[in-house]
Amino acid sequence: MRFISATYIFDGKRFLNDRPVLVLDDNDCFLEYRKRNSVEKSKVEFYDGIICPGFVNAHCHLELSHMKGLIAEEGRLLNFAKEIITKRRTFSKEQIQAGIVEADKFMWENGIVAVGDISNTPDTFEVKQKSPIFYHTFIELIGFNPEHAEGAFALGKELQRGASRMDLINSLVPHAPYSVSESLMKKIAADVEHTKYPVSIHNQESAQEDLFFQKKEGDFVELYDFLKMPIDFFEPSELSSLQTYLAHLGKCSNLLLVHNTFTESEDIVWANNFYRELYWCLCPNANLYIENTLPELNNFIADNCRMVVGTDSLASNNSLSITNEINVLLKFYSWAQIADVLKWATYNGAEALGIEDRFGGFIKGKNAGINCLSYNRNQLVLEKKLA
Repeated sequence: MRFISATYIFDGKRFLNDRPVLVLDDNDCFLEYRKRNSVEKSKVEFYDGIICPGFVNAHCHLELSHMKGLIAEEGRLLNFAKEIITKRRTFSKEQIQAGIVEADKFMWENGIVAVGDISNTPDTFEVKQKSPIFYHTFIELIGFNPEHAEGAFALGKELQRGASRMDLINSLVPHAPYSVSESLMKKIAADVEHTKYPVSIHNQESAQEDLFFQKKEGDFVELYDFLKMPIDFFEPSELSSLQTYLAHLGKCSNLLLVHNTFTESEDIVWANNFYRELYWCLCPNANLYIENTLPELNNFIADNCRMVVGTDSLASNNSLSITNEINVLLKFYSWAQIADVLKWATYNGAEALGIEDRFGGFIKGKNAGINCLSYNRNQLVLEKKLA
């Protein structure tokens, strides 16, 4: 057995005032808490800092790991999308796999125990199958023309069968409001209704997204021109994108709205009233990398939103480190409480992925990871991965 304690102990939801000793079995599974004076001092591994459960990366694109540093920063979402489309498949299978392997290893060594990962291809499946990290694979569908809904859905189901054959837990999800038709969204929602697995969607990552839905103007019109894809069928709703599409996903279980960089307070209140199981995912480094701005976090806090944290991809980030994401939040939102942000990166992330019985806290009989952190000048450092 192992006995572990620290100056501060965060259990996934709160700091424990009595700072107990964690008792682990020989497989590093949590057994119980004990009072400090009940364990011989020489047997306790004591750390000067914070210990917390392993991190949950709620949003990642592992399959883009080979694209690190290839896209210029602050080019805005339109240019980023163009670069992804034109460059992502110009690499050999060996280069793509090498990037995936390295990124998976990095996340594990940096205290991440579970990931909500987007897949448009089967490129990551073999690595996920062998990884010590738990992955929920979001099979991402794209098809803005309603006439293509059946074909896009069939391709998604084929990819899903491949993931399922490798015992990867997965669900079909829409890419974004501007790239998935109403009919395709409804097919996705009907499919996920039976599994009760979580769904994710990129939400309001650009100010141009609402403009597109309100007036059929701006960057997304240019993007479809670039793709040589006519959108004569599309009629603007005159509403925000969120208020346009959310009803089509109304029967999903947990729904992760990702990025939310330009989500207004009115949309937040409306969405939380409309949809019961919403989680709002922050990917701050990617927001800065692409649009050089961050969400108005105080609006989410004011409406008691359930927040989670993701890294996005190495195409839009310099590192897949949850610690780095936390530090951006603590730097730019100096009023944020460290206990709240740690909860977003542990328990809330696990709950959003439907795995809170296995990860996000110190759970009896489970190895949910243990990270040892130091905290200085409002910044965290992962000192050691203890389990």
